[in-house]
Amino acid sequence: MNLMLTASCNNADDFKINGYENLKSEFSDWCDSSKCIFCKIDNQNVLELFFDVNPLKLREWLAKPSTQQIFKEHNFIPTRYSFEPLSM
Repeated sequence: MNLMLTASCNNADDFKINGYENLKSEFSDWCDSSKCIFCKIDNQNVLELFFDVNPLKLREWLAKPSTQQIFKEHNFIPTRYSFEPLSM
């Protein structure tokens, strides 16, 4: 499974440095971290792409108190998108 998120947060630059980059070493537990992409949309919004996601491992990681604390500190509120094949 691949995953695309948009998210709002207090400050996109601060979240990138003190949230995303701090947690990235843990991504390999639930996805192919070598393919992860982070994009700043504006000062309060980001886009994240994750590939080869293991949903069970992701759920476990999201439930960790340390992950929840980072989300809380940055007021990180994600919205998940899913992809379906385009019918032509």
